[in-house]
Amino acid sequence: MNIYDIIQIINDNDYIIVIIAITLSILSLIIAIINSARTRNIIRKYKRLMRGMDNKNLEAMLLNHIDSVESTIARIERMEKNHKDIVNNLESCIQNVCVKRYNPFKQMGGDLSFSAALLDKKGNGLVLTGLFTRHSSSIYAKPIKDKASDYPLSQEEVEAIEKAMSR
Repeated sequence: MNIYDIIQIINDNDYIIVIIAITLSILSLIIAIINSARTRNIIRKYKRLMRGMDNKNLEAMLLNHIDSVESTIARIERMEKNHKDIVNNLESCIQNVCVKRYNPFKQMGGDLSFSAALLDKKGNGLVLTGLFTRHSSSIYAKPIKDKASDYPLSQEEVEAIEKAMSR
């Protein structure tokens, strides 16, 4: 086969060669359009990722984010410890309070006497009792441990303790 035979084959099949060339051109154009759309999407995602970075690189941004996360975790751990300490301290704070007013002397005055129970979560604290008469007044404090006292308690003091612990 010489050069003249090749030219003759090309001349005989020139329309097929043109169709193949046009098909390959259209296929190349379609691939270029698809790649252009993909590139635009990648650039848009990159710009969104790098927003606010002021020309920093991705590594610096990630390191900054990791530092921020670590400091937030440390802060949360400190807050959890503080919360636990507060909860533990609250158990020994006065939480249960009840004031019972009454008249211990039926022939005198109104309900000017009182028994006030001031107790923590476990029932520890004190009961203050104030007795008022026409000529005098007295206030007594009795320590309470586990909702009871080493000192004798009046009925009103017991009621004040029970109502305080039931709230």
